[in-house]
Order: sequence, then C-alpha cells, then structure tokens
Amino acid sequence: MNNLSAVLPASQARANFYYLLDEVSDKLRRFTITLRGKAKAVVIPAEEIESLEETMEIMADKKMVKSIQEGLNDIKHGRVISLDDYLHKHERRAVKKS
Repeated sequence: MNNLSAVLPASQARANFYYLLDEVSDKLRRFTITLRGKAKAVVIPAEEIESLEETMEIMADKKMVKSIQEGLNDIKHGRVISLDDYLHKHERRAVKKS
C-alpha cells in the first residue's frame, strides 16, 4: 500500500500518478505538487472543482448573495414555516381556485 504525503514533489507525483488519481477520485484526497520546493499545482476531485466553480458563480451574483443573506437572517429570527405547512396552505389555495 502506497501512503503518499499530501504535499509531494513532481517527480514523486509522476512516479505514482495512477495511485494519486485513485486516491483523489476514490478517497477524495487532495495533493499539492511541488517543483523545486514551491507549490505548483493541486490535484482535487472533479466534483470538488465543480462545487468551487458553482460557489464562485453564486458569490459573483450580488443579487443572489443578498437573497441568501436575507434568507439566513429570516432563519435566525424565526421567520420560517415548515414545508408541510407551506404545502398545506398552498394546496388549500389551489382547491379554492378550482
């Protein structure tokens, strides 16, 4: 069993590339690859980069960030209803409109 450090030189990453990929995809590990002692790349699971990209997209949308902040503030101050209560209330409205 190969036990790679989370930070490894490029030569070691190259020598263990397929193992590194298995660790990243199967065990959700991250590896920082260095060259001449300096970090040059990070290998992370594909799902994690997709999640980070989605987060960056949301954070770039000022209206969405404001809406999220308002929602969190509503939760903090108890201005919420349960999903069951919401559905029950809206089912009654739909029946009245019929």
